[in-house]
Amino acid sequence: MQLLQMFHDADDRIPLHSAMEFTFKLIISLVLMALVVPLTACSQSEEGSRSARRAIAQSQAIAADFLRTELALSPETASRLGLEQALGRSTAFALDNHSQAGFERRRLVRIELLQRLRQRPRLPDDHPLTRDLLIAEIALTDLIALEQFGYGRFNYAAQYPYAIDPYSGIWIEGPNLLAYRQSINTPEQAAAYITRLKSLSEALQDTRRRLIADQAAGIYLPLDLAEETERRVARLADQTPNALALLSLTFQALTLDVPDLDPDQREQMIDLVETEIDGKLRPAYVSLIETLSETSDDFPDQAGIWALPNGAALYATLLEFATGTKLNAERLHTRHIDDVARLRTDLDSLFVIEPNPETGEIAVTEPLPDRLSARLNWAITAFGTAAGAPQEASPSDLDLPEPISEFAPKSTWQRIAAATPFEEQAVQTRRYVDLLATDPIATWVREADLPHYRILIDYAAIREGWRLYVWSRRAPAENRLAQIAGLRIELIQHSLAAADTGLHVERWSLPEATEYIALNTGLAEPLARQLALTVMARPGYNAAIASSFHTIEALSTRARAVLGDRYSEADFQRALIEAGPRPLPLIEQDIEAWYGARLGN
Repeated sequence: MQLLQMFHDADDRIPLHSAMEFTFKLIISLVLMALVVPLTACSQSEEGSRSARRAIAQSQAIAADFLRTELALSPETASRLGLEQALGRSTAFALDNHSQAGFERRRLVRIELLQRLRQRPRLPDDHPLTRDLLIAEIALTDLIALEQFGYGRFNYAAQYPYAIDPYSGIWIEGPNLLAYRQSINTPEQAAAYITRLKSLSEALQDTRRRLIADQAAGIYLPLDLAEETERRVARLADQTPNALALLSLTFQALTLDVPDLDPDQREQMIDLVETEIDGKLRPAYVSLIETLSETSDDFPDQAGIWALPNGAALYATLLEFATGTKLNAERLHTRHIDDVARLRTDLDSLFVIEPNPETGEIAVTEPLPDRLSARLNWAITAFGTAAGAPQEASPSDLDLPEPISEFAPKSTWQRIAAATPFEEQAVQTRRYVDLLATDPIATWVREADLPHYRILIDYAAIREGWRLYVWSRRAPAENRLAQIAGLRIELIQHSLAAADTGLHVERWSLPEATEYIALNTGLAEPLARQLALTVMARPGYNAAIASSFHTIEALSTRARAVLGDRYSEADFQRALIEAGPRPLPLIEQDIEAWYGARLGN
C-alpha cells in the first residue's frame, strides 16, 4: 500500500489518513474487542452492530478512495464526467500524464488499489456496497490485465491498443475537452483553461515519444491506420482552415461575460492563448506529423491486432474487459457471419413485390440488382409511391464545420445518420436516437443517481448492445422503406462485428473488411472503409456489442418463456439497466432474480 499512499500524499487535492494511522487504530480496536469479550448477549449484539457500522464505514472509505485515485490519475476524465469537485479546484488545471512513465505509474497505483479492494471488509450480500465494490474489483482487475501487455491506452470506458489512431488520442481529445468540456465562469477557471492549453503541446510530444518507443519494442501501428492518422492530424494543424483557432474563439466566447475579469486582463489572456496555439501547439502537431511520416516505412501492412506481440491474447483480454466474461473469438466469428447471412435473407425478403390484391398479378420488373446498395436505390423507386415516399432527410447536426468536432469520436449510429445516402435510413436512425432520449426506460442509469465511483465504470459495448436490443424490439413501421431501413441498421452492426473478428482473428486485410461491409450493408465504399478503420483501431469493441446484444436477447427470450403472460418488456428493461453498468454475468444474475421474484409473487 506504500505506493498508493505516496500517490495520495504527494497530491494535496486528495488528503487521506496514513496507512500507519489506520493500522494503529485497527490494533487498538482489536485490543478493545478482546477486553470486552465476556459481556452479556445484549452487549454482544450491540458490539456486533458497531462492527457492522465500522465495516460499512471502511467499505465506503475504500469506494471513495477508488474514486479519488482514478480521478487523480485522469483529470481529463474528471472534467468529462463533471466530477472535478471530487478532487478540488486544481483538477481543472491538469491534463493526464500521457508519457510512458505515466502509464507505468497508473499501472502500479492500480495494482495497489486492487489489493485494497480485495481486502475490503465482509458485508452482507444484499448490501449495495457489496455489489458496487465487486463491480469495481472486476473492472480494475480486467484493466490491470490489459496494462500488463505494456502498451495501449486503456480506461474504464474505452480501450485502444495503439499510442495514437485516427479517431482517438490526446491530439483530438485534448482540443475537444477544451472546446466543449472546459467551464469558464471565473477568472480562476480562465487561468485553468490556459494552463491546460499549455500542457497540450507537451502531451502531444509525450504521444510522439510513446509512438517511437512502441516501434522500438516491435509494436507498430498498422500502415492504413498510420496514414489515416497522419491525414487527419494534418488537417487539424493546417493553417488554411486554421482549425486550432477554435480554441481561441471558444476562450473568447466563454470569457466574454465572466465577472471580476476586467477587459485588459481578458485581452492579455486572449493574447496568451493565441501565442500558445501558434508558437507551441501547432508546431507540436507538425512534429507529430513528421514522426508519423518518417517512420511510415516501418509500419506493417497487416491490419489486425494479431500482428502485435501477444496480439491474440490481447484481443481475448479486450473482449473479456468489454463484457466481463470470457469469449471464444473463433466461435464469435462464425456466429457473426451467420448473423449477417440471416439478416441479409430477412432483408432480401422485403424487396419482393407482393401480388396485386385485386387481380393477383405481380408487376413485371427487371431482375433485382446483385449488390445491396443498388437494391436500396431500386426499393426507393419501387416502394416510394405505394408505401409513401421517403421523407426528406434534414441536415445532420453532426455535419459541423469545425474539424475538432468532425474528428471527435462518434458512434456507429451517428456515422450512419451523417454519411449514408439512403435518406429513409437517416430518418430511422434519428428516430432511434430520439427514442433513446425520450423513452422513460431508455437510460443506462437508474432513477436514483449512481454513486460517483460507479459513474467511472462504463461497459460501453454492453450499453451499445442494449441499445441495439431496444431498436430491434420496436414494431416495424408501415412504410416498406422504413422496414428495410430498420433491418439494415441492425445488419450494419452485425457486419461490423464480423469485420471485427475477421480483421483481428481471421487476418482479413483492410480491403477485404471494407468490401465485406460495403457488400452486406449497402454503404458506400468510402464510409465502409472508414468503418473498417474504426474496427481496426478499436479491436473487440464491435464483437463485444454483438455478444452483449445476443446475451440480452437470450435473457429476454428466457424470461418470456418462464413468465408467459406475466412478462413485461418495460420491467425487463428496468431490471436490466437500473443497477447501472456492470458485467454480463451480473446482469444475468439480476434478470434471473427479477423473474424469480415475479414467479414467487
